[in-house]
Amino acid sequence: MNKKLIGIVLALAFPLAVTANPGEHKHDHEQYRAKKIERLDKELSLTDDQKSRIDTLFKQNGEKFKAIREETQSQLKTILTPEQYSKLQELKQRRQEQWHKKHQEKLQERKQEQSGTTQ
Repeated sequence: MNKKLIGIVLALAFPLAVTANPGEHKHDHEQYRAKKIERLDKELSLTDDQKSRIDTLFKQNGEKFKAIREETQSQLKTILTPEQYSKLQELKQRRQEQWHKKHQEKLQERKQEQSGTTQ
């Protein structure tokens, strides 16, 4: 039961932690949001007003996700023992590190592909 609970919590919390992690990755979120709007604009020919409103919507939803993540963490602290919560944090950290490593590998592959096509 505990393993299932931890698995479910990780599955729900990790995407939110990655997308709504405040601080050092704030610039990344802004770039991601801008690129997403740019893709939508390319496909849908958005007006400036639509782009602005979509940007506002995405910002609001990001804040909601952050609040949900914080509330989830607060509730988990009351449900899990301190040892379980600590282990959960370690699991999340390892998962983030794995994701980051894979992300960096993909970036390196793209760079290599791009440099190979320009030569």
